[in-house]
Amino acid sequence: MKKKNCNLFWLALSISFVIFVSYYIAFESGYYEVNISRKTIITEEGKREFEQDIKDGKEIDIKKYVNNDYVDYSSPVSRLGSNISNTVDKIMGGEVLDIFEDISKLFS
Repeated sequence: MKKKNCNLFWLALSISFVIFVSYYIAFESGYYEVNISRKTIITEEGKREFEQDIKDGKEIDIKKYVNNDYVDYSSPVSRLGSNISNTVDKIMGGEVLDIFEDISKLFS
């Protein structure tokens, strides 16, 4: 019975790792940044209207010209994966490098 529990543990761990790596790659490839930048894209019609309002001397409000058809499809699981990815990235980028620098100073 122990062996079966151990296999289930490694299976769950492997699946979790694959999900984590998938979210990490999506985050690092800029997928989330592209989705966020879509919120600020001004349409061609918005540009024309903006230019006309400037010519007419009207008051300018950027919210009037921005296309805001963004729908957030993220789930709590994807946000959790993104947060975990960010944390691991900070740890790997900062603290681990500091540790290796300290170790290299010992051998210098």
